[in-house]
Amino acid sequence: MPNRDERYYKAYMEHKTISRRGLFRALSGGARAKRSNDNHVETADTTSLELVPSHIARVVARPPGAVDEFLFQQICSGCEACVSACPEQVIILNEQLAELTLDYGYCAQCNECQQVCPTGALHGPNRDTFIRPVFASACQNSLFGDCSLCAEQCPSQSISIRAQGLPVVDGASCDGCGRCKQACPFTSIELKLASA
Repeated sequence: MPNRDERYYKAYMEHKTISRRGLFRALSGGARAKRSNDNHVETADTTSLELVPSHIARVVARPPGAVDEFLFQQICSGCEACVSACPEQVIILNEQLAELTLDYGYCAQCNECQQVCPTGALHGPNRDTFIRPVFASACQNSLFGDCSLCAEQCPSQSISIRAQGLPVVDGASCDGCGRCKQACPFTSIELKLASA
């Protein structure tokens, strides 16, 4: 992988449809002061930038290391490098953006997708996918009190088992890998996107 220094990022940003100045103005919210009646902002370099909030809530799961959703939607190029690099094959492209789908697999948190991402969309500081398990009332532990497969497979030990009750997830330590769902043979776990 080539060394990505200041010259690389400067050249990269010069070829994008939004200027760096426009991007950072939109992110910092400084452009809001120049809002016009038609909900557009004129930036200093006279390019029109549609006013978008600096924080957009995620509606789909992104691969680990994904930057803030607003920035992710701007810089993910849909190149499929992360899709090809994922050894678990749980990354897909949806509307030309990388999306994590844990229906039939789990995220190994191996960093392969982050290492091959050419745009920096997966170079964020947080490896949490913001997916959390939700346990059905038909969970075998709550019915019979003899199942702990989800807790045994959790690499971050975020699931605790109560006697004759639904398992409890520590949302702060859970990284959203989805191993618990894959470990449950009774399909009693559904993965839901939590707020980032």
